[in-house]
Amino acid sequence: MYRYLIHTRGFSLPSYGVMMVIAYFAGLYVILREARRVKLDASKLESLTLWILVGMIIGARVWYVIEMWNYYSQNVGAIFRVWEGGLVFYGGFIGGFVGGLLYLKVSKLQFGKVADVFAPGLALAIGIGRIGCFLNGCCFGKVTSSWIGVEFPRRWNPPVYETHLRNGWIQPGASHSLPVIPTQIISAIDLLLIFGVLLFLRKRKPFDGFLFYLFLGLYGLHRFIIDFFRYYEGNALILKYITLSQAFSIALMIISLVFIIRGLKT
Repeated sequence: MYRYLIHTRGFSLPSYGVMMVIAYFAGLYVILREARRVKLDASKLESLTLWILVGMIIGARVWYVIEMWNYYSQNVGAIFRVWEGGLVFYGGFIGGFVGGLLYLKVSKLQFGKVADVFAPGLALAIGIGRIGCFLNGCCFGKVTSSWIGVEFPRRWNPPVYETHLRNGWIQPGASHSLPVIPTQIISAIDLLLIFGVLLFLRKRKPFDGFLFYLFLGLYGLHRFIIDFFRYYEGNALILKYITLSQAFSIALMIISLVFIIRGLKT
């Protein structure tokens, strides 16, 4: 939509990158505030967020490239231009989880307590990040004739426009993409609602780790549903019906349910 906030011959400021920075610091603010509330070492959590951030970026990019391999196989150099957009939460979750566990092992912090501190901030950060996806024109929905459909302009060739052009759905030189479901905005709203729920429950949690497992379940449910409306390349589907992300969503919901039930019983 507005892929660059500033774009001149000598300087470009991508909106996606700006929103990622805002998302990171907004999430970090919530995390550190929660850390002080429960009396955790804020300096250790700052270091932990960096480990998680690096793992998330690597994992999220790898997953996105796999899902959009039809494009990246022909544009190999674009794989490394992360600032142009194209990150998948589940890839980031796996990468960030691995990075976080490595640091927790070194710092000897308690997993459940730390995970609960991170859960609301993570939901907020992802929600803000989805706004960046909308501005960038990535992570878009399927073509629709509904009134909610959004057309993305040709200017700066956003991923949605390039995809429609590559598939032959629009003619070269078309001013806009076809109207698509704004799944990025829907996701942003859902994540902000999840953020609100986690904030409301943070002083009412029955055990350490509850907020984190609840976040996994709620996000898994959200992602499973929203993926029916998102556009994916054919190689992103498994069993011809669901996406790899939806399969991971089912796993997250099961894990969430198992750990919450176990936690409530102890």
